[in-house]
Amino acid sequence: MSPPATRREKYPIMMKKSPTHPLRARFARDIVAEIVLPIRQTGRVAIFVSGLPSSPNKKSLLQFLASQGYVAIFPRYRGTWESDGFFLERSPAQDIRDVIDDLTKNKGFTDIATGEFQKIKVSAIHLFGTSFGGPAVILNSHLPIVKKIIALAPVLDWHSVEKTEPQKQHIRFVEAGFGGAYRLHHKSDWQKLIKTDFYNPSDHTQSIIGKKILILHCADDTVVSSAPIRSFAEKTGATYALKPKGGHAINITHLFFWKKISAFVNT
Repeated sequence: MSPPATRREKYPIMMKKSPTHPLRARFARDIVAEIVLPIRQTGRVAIFVSGLPSSPNKKSLLQFLASQGYVAIFPRYRGTWESDGFFLERSPAQDIRDVIDDLTKNKGFTDIATGEFQKIKVSAIHLFGTSFGGPAVILNSHLPIVKKIIALAPVLDWHSVEKTEPQKQHIRFVEAGFGGAYRLHHKSDWQKLIKTDFYNPSDHTQSIIGKKILILHCADDTVVSSAPIRSFAEKTGATYALKPKGGHAINITHLFFWKKISAFVNT
């Protein structure tokens, strides 16, 4: 067992004060998101896109990103958790695109609790996507407002994932363990992931702008294999870094990862 992480390992840069409780808003009518504002806006917005399944509690992560000067946003896919609609009726990449479009068009959001409009300075959007959320950020690399993409142990090819975590097994776990948190209109929509190019980065390498993308992965990940990374990077020009050990869960506040992220987003 590894020794407990020190505060510096967990938070490589000392966190500045940020709001204790995230604000809550709706984007594109259907999508509920939590937002933490920085003390002073820099024009940078970070949108964090989660895995599947995943807990909707990302308060500490949002606060960390806000402490780095980001307006930190965590949307729930349509048809999941508090958001309306049906999961996988549209590509999750479209859900994130709709959040981006709404945010950039309106230059802010309405806080649900108070009804007040919060103005946001948006000069650059950085997308952070983990595991299942990897395709949602990678497939939005073509948007001009998206300047940097950090993909954490991302799914790059669903056929590769099928070998390490068979879809039937995954679906059974989500349905039995998370109930109504993930609501599909048709159960057959699960099949879109492995039978179509609906949400598969490896099928869209020609349109992906790799220079915007940093992929972080651990070589011993047994949930989402790191095997497709080299080929994907060669085809798209994406940057990647592999950590020998660490499994599937990547904590961006860990010194190893945040140093690479910080260097990448500041180039």
